[in-house]
Amino acid sequence: GHIDYPARNALTVTCAGVGRSGSAVMSSSIRARLAALGTGAALLLQFTVQPGAAVSPDARDTTLHRTNAVAARHRAIDVKDLPRGRHSRQPSLKFHTTPKLASTGVPRIATAAAPPADLAVQTTNLPAASTGFAGMNSSTSASTQFDPPDPFVAVGPDNVVQTVNTQIRVTNRLGTDVHDFDLGDFLFADPFISDARVVYDSLHGRWLLIDLSFDCTPGNGAQFGHSWINIARSDTADPNGDWDAVSYQYNDRLADYPGLGTSADKVLWSTNVFHMIAGSNINNPDCADGTFSRSELLAIDWAGLIANPVTAAIDGVFATGIFTFRPAVQAPATSSNGYVVFLEGSSDVGYATVTGTAGAHTLNVTGPQHLTTAGIVQGFVDPIAPRQPGGDVTPLESGIDSRPTDAIWQNNKLTFVSTQACTPLTDSAPRDCVRVTQLNTSSSVPTRVQDLLVNTVGEDSYFGGVGVTGRGALHVVWAQSSSSAGDYPASWTAYQLPSDPVKSLSPPVLLHSGGASHTGGRWGDYVGVAQDPQDPDAVWQGNEFAKADGGWDTLVSQLKTGSGNTYFPIAPVRVMDSRINRGITGALPNNVSRTFAVAGTMGIPTNATAITGNLTVVGQTAPGYVALTVSPTTTPSTSTLNFPLGDVRANNVTMPLSASGKLSAVYKASTGKTTHLLLDVTGYFLPTGGATYSTLTPARILDTRPTVHIGPYGTPFIANVPRVFPVWNQGLVPTTATAVTGNLTVTGQTGPGYLSLSDTNTASPSTSTLNFPVGDSRANGVSVKLTTTGSLWAVYKTSGFRTAHVIFDVTGYYVPGTGGLSFFPLNPGRRLDGRPSVNLGLPGPFAASVARTLDVDGHVGVPVGAKAITGNLTVTGQTRAGYASITPDPDNAPATSTINFPLGDTRANGVTVPLNGSGDMSLVYKAGSGTTYLILDVAGYFK
Repeated sequence: GHIDYPARNALTVTCAGVGRSGSAVMSSSIRARLAALGTGAALLLQFTVQPGAAVSPDARDTTLHRTNAVAARHRAIDVKDLPRGRHSRQPSLKFHTTPKLASTGVPRIATAAAPPADLAVQTTNLPAASTGFAGMNSSTSASTQFDPPDPFVAVGPDNVVQTVNTQIRVTNRLGTDVHDFDLGDFLFADPFISDARVVYDSLHGRWLLIDLSFDCTPGNGAQFGHSWINIARSDTADPNGDWDAVSYQYNDRLADYPGLGTSADKVLWSTNVFHMIAGSNINNPDCADGTFSRSELLAIDWAGLIANPVTAAIDGVFATGIFTFRPAVQAPATSSNGYVVFLEGSSDVGYATVTGTAGAHTLNVTGPQHLTTAGIVQGFVDPIAPRQPGGDVTPLESGIDSRPTDAIWQNNKLTFVSTQACTPLTDSAPRDCVRVTQLNTSSSVPTRVQDLLVNTVGEDSYFGGVGVTGRGALHVVWAQSSSSAGDYPASWTAYQLPSDPVKSLSPPVLLHSGGASHTGGRWGDYVGVAQDPQDPDAVWQGNEFAKADGGWDTLVSQLKTGSGNTYFPIAPVRVMDSRINRGITGALPNNVSRTFAVAGTMGIPTNATAITGNLTVVGQTAPGYVALTVSPTTTPSTSTLNFPLGDVRANNVTMPLSASGKLSAVYKASTGKTTHLLLDVTGYFLPTGGATYSTLTPARILDTRPTVHIGPYGTPFIANVPRVFPVWNQGLVPTTATAVTGNLTVTGQTGPGYLSLSDTNTASPSTSTLNFPVGDSRANGVSVKLTTTGSLWAVYKTSGFRTAHVIFDVTGYYVPGTGGLSFFPLNPGRRLDGRPSVNLGLPGPFAASVARTLDVDGHVGVPVGAKAITGNLTVTGQTRAGYASITPDPDNAPATSTINFPLGDTRANGVTVPLNGSGDMSLVYKAGSGTTYLILDVAGYFK
């Protein structure tokens, strides 16, 4: 488009569109919308262009303008159909020298902004546990054309995805089931491809991948060539399945160095746009001449991206005075705001927030804020060429500069990373240092949390990556080398816990040593570090190091802090009851996530990492389910409690807490419906000082039915009369046990009511364990404190003279000290769902009395060596009433049950069950005949 604005009240807009045939057309679907904002009458220009068209506007001033890039191509992808292995596709030759956009080219150092600091202290934290596998390397190809690798990694519930320049690899969490494929086969087969970044968004359960591609071929609306920003979105949480990709085309412009960010409702991406000129050879991309045009920041709504990325509206801004917008990945996504940092002028640190939606064209960029001018953080400082034995690591000095390479946001903290020159304390010469800057974004003007320099005396530290765990631990990885003999480019890491002082890191740890001096064309541009969506104490990295043949290699590994948690059983306490506005005020509306505090309430310590307890639903106005989650979400990937209308129902939970000690709950039901929720806590976990766990083969220690008669009672429980039964020395529970896990079942009840199981002799309990109507054999898992004499008290609460039979199976026990297993909480993840629309774990229904074995370790965050898991077992679609049992090994006739159910009721039961020596469990459906579907969600493991 061309705009003439010669007078205040005269405005001429001329628009031309390019149709699918490449000819200039004017279509009714092309509309220009203009709006005057504020006294300065700043213009916001929006284009809506028919799919298939191309747009290449050019900014002519430093004012932020609104633009719409255009979806020029679309592709549906089935990863399983892609050819495996690398191809000889040429990566693009990118422009890595920062344009000097300010007149002086000198870093601005505001007097109010302190410079980034050397490490104030080095903590005494133990090294992060690192377990991983070999990543992609330059040996996969016979040529060195795959320099630089630009390694990026993302991790989902069951898979790890690594990108290096023009290649992608999908593995499971153990590094097996490798599927290598080429970006050109995955997306679009353009001559030049580069800069792939991949992200797993746990809120939406989707993978995102972005890259750039271009050619030097005139035609199709271009005089010199075309470039594309390609964005792919998976259909599910399985990266081995189907994806959709869209491509945004630029004519006569190179859209370089794309960035990728997320929020709760938007996906952000960015690019630096350069001019193209006539190119002499398609195999030599000299049509991109390096003349800077502008930087773009664009957004698309998650809803549109999921529903139909081709027709989804996008919105954005561009500017000539800004270089390298770096939108932050939210990990996890909890805010609808997008957070962005960038390089402004020659060195200033800029900051902006993005609000609104692209679909409604209400997207608004607040800022930019000039943080250096405001004295909040010092400007970016150019690094020097890092050194290695025999010369520089980057023979092309343009391969490294000061701009931010990656950004992440969590819990109002925005963290970004760059490289700059500094002189470490006690050093005699400047070195390259990895700069980690962290801002508090809770106010309209951000404040500095910390600005630290990762460095080592006598070493160059460069190309850092940052990641934050679900609990807020900050991990940094970087490359390091020097000119000293044998000090080749190697991969290093360190971390900072939320409880550590700012400007501190754990002692650096070598991830992998270098084998020789790097001889490739350029070392790299960035490295991605990903939050583990299942393990709240872990991130994953895939940093590069130099191989013995002078090429590059990568190591993909999980970095995990903490050594497990110990248990503190307590008498049950009610921490949330929406009926009395405790924790949650009022009934929960459907599809609205509500967050409530757990740690710091009812005697639960503020540093509790997880809890055991019982979630109860009451007063629901429609059938549905409730999901407890660590972070608020309206699209949970797991369920906690399923229920029909009019049934007071409870389920046992073992749940990790958020970094702030909270949980969230969402009620999924039809529009306009509500429910009340209650949560009773029976114990909590801390890193040290409590009890550790031992597994048992499930054993029945109480059954009051006279035909069975296990335990002290061969007669039913009488309403409102407490009974005690021994646990010590039953089912191999030792006399040192302070708590047990197990399964409580009621059957043959003559009246509706509930059972309360605890260490207290009371006929008036303040909490409940198992709620039930008449005529329904019902079970609920428990983690419960024992009396000082090793017993449990149970009471059947109902009105009138009623009776009920009670059954208790024990599955494990806790003993004080470190002699048992530690608990590692996980964000709930689905491991088994045989329904045809999912086919996860064990496809298809379970047939009656046919045990099936499920592989658990290596999935949803459960590592090899885990001895037991906690989670939730759900039954649905059963054709006969019956029960299901979980056992370590296959057993078609188990002596215990895990969940009992009638016909036509989708219901769940919390479980704590052992795994066998191979990390497996077995499940069996017990009925006279028929089939059922079983669903298993995992929320933690013992190791």
